[in-house]
Amino acid sequence: MFCIFYIERFYIMSAMDHYKVFYRAVVCGSITKAAEQLYMTQPSASYAIRQLEEQLGVKLLVRKSKGVDTTEEGRVLFRFVEQAFGLLQAGERKIGEMKSYLSGIVRLGASDSLCKYYVLPFLEAFRARHPGIKICLTHGKSEHLLGRLSEGAIDCCMVHLPAEGYRVTVQKKIRDIFVAGPAFAALAPRPIELEELVRQPLIMLSADSRTRTFLRSCLETRGLKLEPDIELGSVDLSIEFAVKNMGISFVTRDYVQKELESGALLEIRTSEPLPERSIGVVAADESSLSLAASLFARELSDYLLQRV
Repeated sequence: MFCIFYIERFYIMSAMDHYKVFYRAVVCGSITKAAEQLYMTQPSASYAIRQLEEQLGVKLLVRKSKGVDTTEEGRVLFRFVEQAFGLLQAGERKIGEMKSYLSGIVRLGASDSLCKYYVLPFLEAFRARHPGIKICLTHGKSEHLLGRLSEGAIDCCMVHLPAEGYRVTVQKKIRDIFVAGPAFAALAPRPIELEELVRQPLIMLSADSRTRTFLRSCLETRGLKLEPDIELGSVDLSIEFAVKNMGISFVTRDYVQKELESGALLEIRTSEPLPERSIGVVAADESSLSLAASLFARELSDYLLQRV
């Protein structure tokens, strides 16, 4: 009965188990010590060695008075097994680092403006907490980034919403305002009608930007047409042009808070306030995210939620 029990144990051992026994036996110079280290019986360890020898068709170990020694074939095999187990151990250590967030890669997407005003302040604190995690940043418009997310090219992104059909982990309301330099001070003291505003020189982002699309839609519902005097591809340039009195720019309030406080820009209020928009963090399914990417998306979402 005793023998039958261990014969059953022998047959459920995998090929990897056989190599483990062989590796430990060579390192220890003893099958008995190898069995002790692997928490198995000596007969089980001896059986594993025999199975491996039968599989390869060569003798790998020879018994000595105080243990075992390798044959020439055994020495050749051990060199490869040693390298293989070294790689496996390195892999296990790497997984341990990833579980402890000591390493990993996060593939992030964001537009220049969202990255500068929302993501960058968060990144500074995140890197201080997790210096071993690498950040790979992809720039682009919201539609482009959502497409990259669908392709699996990035793990998460911060975009202008809506993002229908995607997993939005958090969203934040933003307020867009009209701003201009001191040359337009006459328009600042009182709210003006939208009809009067669209007759002013307007500085707008490119036609396919979500900011421009949002404003155009708001004006069209009121029977007004958006015809900018200056069209730019950068929010920062739009702000700079407004500071230089080149026209009235339409930007998110958070982007120009310093300029408003210093007086470099003035807010041009409208009698009919425009609705708020939303930005958000959109991430791939949790099951497909690495540990580092899952942590990043979660902490970025918490940061955006807490930001006033």
